[in-house]
Amino acid sequence: MEAHRELVELIQKQVAIERESVTRLAETEKRVGTGAAKLLLTEMRMDSQKHAAVLEAVLEILKGTPSSKSLWERSIDAFIDPVIVTRELEYHRGLGKSMSTHLQEEIRKTDDEAMRTLLNHLAEDERRHSEILDTIVRKSYKMIR
Repeated sequence: MEAHRELVELIQKQVAIERESVTRLAETEKRVGTGAAKLLLTEMRMDSQKHAAVLEAVLEILKGTPSSKSLWERSIDAFIDPVIVTRELEYHRGLGKSMSTHLQEEIRKTDDEAMRTLLNHLAEDERRHSEILDTIVRKSYKMIR
């Protein structure tokens, strides 16, 4: 039980750090003038917002009634029907694949090194995003079978 309490405390601290980062990055965004700087800060802020939201969802689960179900089962059951989530994830994966194809075409077409760097960053982010969604879809299918 002590390990559980320590985990909850650790996650609460991390949520506070992420929320503080969101605030700080939003303020910094207002002070920069270049598009590239704003893009970088916006992406960092949005990542911190996402991390805080995920950690808060985990906290909600950890603070709830103990269950024999796995974290995957509790997470999906607690928020929405797994079948609906799986369908939405599959749709989103399709959009991501389309975006990746489009990005690769644009990367090949551009001679601008800065533009290519930004597009490569987006393409890599889409690849990582796709891997995460694939894992979630696999776990969702496993739950509903």
